[in-house]
Amino acid sequence: MKIVHIVRQFYPSVGGLEDYVLNLAKEQRSAGHEVVVMTLNSDFQTGKQLVEHEEHQGIKVLRLPWKGSKRYPICKPDPALLNQMDLVHVHAVDFFIDYISLLKRLGRITSPLILCTHGGFFHTKKNQWIKKLFFNVITRWTLGSVDAVVCNSSNDYSVFAPISRRAQLVNNGIRVKKFGPGTPSGSAPANDLVYLGRFSENKRLPWLIEQFAKIEHPPGHLKVIGRSKTGDAAELISLVKRLGCEEKVKLIFDVEDDEIASHIVNSKFTVSASEYEGFGLGVVELMSYGLVPFLSEEPLSFKDFVDDSGVGRIFNITSSNFKAEYDLLVGDWSPAAAVGAASYANQFSWITVAEEIFNVYETTLENSVRAYR
Repeated sequence: MKIVHIVRQFYPSVGGLEDYVLNLAKEQRSAGHEVVVMTLNSDFQTGKQLVEHEEHQGIKVLRLPWKGSKRYPICKPDPALLNQMDLVHVHAVDFFIDYISLLKRLGRITSPLILCTHGGFFHTKKNQWIKKLFFNVITRWTLGSVDAVVCNSSNDYSVFAPISRRAQLVNNGIRVKKFGPGTPSGSAPANDLVYLGRFSENKRLPWLIEQFAKIEHPPGHLKVIGRSKTGDAAELISLVKRLGCEEKVKLIFDVEDDEIASHIVNSKFTVSASEYEGFGLGVVELMSYGLVPFLSEEPLSFKDFVDDSGVGRIFNITSSNFKAEYDLLVGDWSPAAAVGAASYANQFSWITVAEEIFNVYETTLENSVRAYR
């Protein structure tokens, strides 16, 4: 089968969306399929211009020129190239899916079209009324010519199912212990909270740091780990200095995987105060190491992680229960809780998720053949 994945950012850019496409493409290539990733020709994180053709981990990468905003980049793939593919799989709700769906509606693209939602575009509360209007008019119209809508979380399904009868839930995939085994310090893991991911606004890292800084003599540290180019790292550095909490909060930027893994295996908990998530990939990746989740209550997937795993705690952003919940989290920890977190995460392994995605492909192709007849 010939499959093209279309996504606005890919290697060398780093993030959850990029990881998803890479791991799905690798599984599909291992299964014997011909896979191409089509993406934009610049890295949003560095501003660097990228070469048109490249191969990354055995996957062909085709990069295209674009213009406009990074939030809604204008890029027009060649319909003739897309029609050479058995399946066109678009990732995220942006110009790509709107444009390709229009071409499909006009009969210029004949290949079946799949969309993965990846949280849509509601990650922040900015311009919500405009987003909702766009979603209920343009996105609803776009999905009318999409053959299958793969929702990457229960939250996404609740959002997309009302506007598409082709919506179906296939939870995100993770690489189990993706950063490597790590090096234990020799003693028991500390009561540290680890945040790992982007520093974007919806993650509410300043709030998280402020809440942790208020705790007198906390039983552990808050470790914030990520790439400095994924948000305002300078703001976080300034905030920690202003609050005088350098001994409580550790900012760990731009380090290699083995160092990240060592921080993880010497900690007990993963934390996120995010207000919106398409899924929460970073949380489940850390749970695969046995880190127990400590999460904000707003993303539906976060509640699922705690409820379905049977471990961890939820805190409320608007109340003052962060410290109380952290104390209960520490008191509840046990080796069995760590095992429970890891066991829960294993169900999201890429082998399982890739099989579910392929089932969507097969059903879509069968429906396309029947419609043609």
